[in-house]
Amino acid sequence: MKKIIFLFTILSISGLLNAQPYQVGDIVEDYQLVDYKTGETTSLYKLGSAGGVLVLEWFAWWCPFCANASANVEDGIVGHYQTRGGNPYGLPITYITLNVQGNARAKSDTFIAKYGIETVMEDYNRDFFRHFNTSGGQPLFVVINAEANSPSADQWEVLYERLNYSSNEAPDISGLMRPFIDSIMPGMDANPLEDLFSDLSDPVDGWYQSSWFGWFFPTGYPLVNHLELGFGYLASAPGENNIHFYDLEAGWLFSGPEFFPYMYSHSTGNWLFYLQGTSGEWFFDYSVNAWREASMIGSS
Repeated sequence: MKKIIFLFTILSISGLLNAQPYQVGDIVEDYQLVDYKTGETTSLYKLGSAGGVLVLEWFAWWCPFCANASANVEDGIVGHYQTRGGNPYGLPITYITLNVQGNARAKSDTFIAKYGIETVMEDYNRDFFRHFNTSGGQPLFVVINAEANSPSADQWEVLYERLNYSSNEAPDISGLMRPFIDSIMPGMDANPLEDLFSDLSDPVDGWYQSSWFGWFFPTGYPLVNHLELGFGYLASAPGENNIHFYDLEAGWLFSGPEFFPYMYSHSTGNWLFYLQGTSGEWFFDYSVNAWREASMIGSS
């Protein structure tokens, strides 16, 4: 029995030693946390349920580096984004602190009140801390993308990590983090094409078919390659399943299931009739009452 226990202990220690902390670009798994103020259990994902960006800071009340950093973050992160309504794309910034010092409630409370910290979690044994950094010291800063389907980064991806300690007594930590926070763009629908076309078929080798718009390949939405119209950009338009299509030759065109093959030309201010199946994109241009190729639309 002792040999079994001893072997289990060795394997457990070996597993801990071999465990690698998260690096920038890694996806953080959900983690259970205890709210310092309420004692209630929550989780990282729940704290980030509003999307946007999470800024995590581990602190101890007695740490002078934490005091310098907290003052900097209060102005350079919390205040900065509150006055701007979020990052440049309007996404919320959630600032979460994690207290690594237990058995000092009154002194921790004083520290929290002094720097106006609202969200505080417990991490007295540094269990969550070690998921990101195995060194000692604090404060530790981690920036995580919580925005689902963002084109900038995967949800729960680590964007930035810094152990702000020792020789780095009082850098502008906020200034270091803001470029990563500002880079996150709003999430897109998992398949935005489904919002544009209610009749979309399942893709065949990447090609989609709409009963009225025809076959097209999303080369990098909103850029698409239409089987007949060629390359262009798709965008939503007012009305059910109506679209704007930017034709590289004809310019912006408006259409929808109730109009197609009629398309409204923004360049001519009039309607076009698209002759489906034609090579060269032939349209009847009602502004001049004549058939024209796309390259001639809008010309005199």
